[in-house]
Amino acid sequence: MSREMELVCRDEVVIRADPDLVYEALTDLDTYEQWNTTVEVTQLGPTRLAPGVRFRYTGRQPDGRPSMSWVIEVESLVAGRRIDLRYVEGDLIGPVAWEIEPVDDGCRTAYVYRGVHPTNDRAARSFERFGLSVHNLATVMAIEGLGRYVRGEPLGDDWRAEVSDRMVKGVAELAKRDR
Repeated sequence: MSREMELVCRDEVVIRADPDLVYEALTDLDTYEQWNTTVEVTQLGPTRLAPGVRFRYTGRQPDGRPSMSWVIEVESLVAGRRIDLRYVEGDLIGPVAWEIEPVDDGCRTAYVYRGVHPTNDRAARSFERFGLSVHNLATVMAIEGLGRYVRGEPLGDDWRAEVSDRMVKGVAELAKRDR
C-alpha cells in the first residue's frame, strides 16, 4: 500500500433507539465527546452540523502515543437518514458519511469511508500495518456509545475504561497478527 491507497469500508451497528434521536445526536457536535471516546472533537465553527460546517477529529490512543488528526467538512444532510462529510485536510482526506436506516426496534447506523486517502507517510504506515482494522474497532465502539447516549445509558468512567480496555486489547491482538 502507499499514500495513493484508497480506503473504503462500512462499519455499522443496529442501535435500539429512535432513528430521529440518533440523527439528532449526530448533527450536534456538543454530544460527540460524550459517546465517542476514540476521538477528540475540536469545533471550528457552529456546533450544529450544516453544509460548510467544519470540525477537527484527533484520534485518541489509550497509550498516549501521537495520533492522526484531520479536518472534516459537512457536504450535505438528508434529514434523519444521512450526513455526507469530507475529510478536507490533515492526515486523511476523502469522502465519508453517517448513514441511518430504520429497522425493527431501531436503526442501522453506519459510518462509511467512500475513498479516504492518507496524506503522509505516518498515516500510510498505520494503514499498511493494520489495514482498516483499528478504524473498524474504534468506529464500532463509537456507534455503540452513540446508542448508549441516545438511550440515556451511563457513559461514565466505568464505561470509558471498558472502551479503553477494548481498544488496547483489540490493537494488541492486531499487533500479534502483524508479527
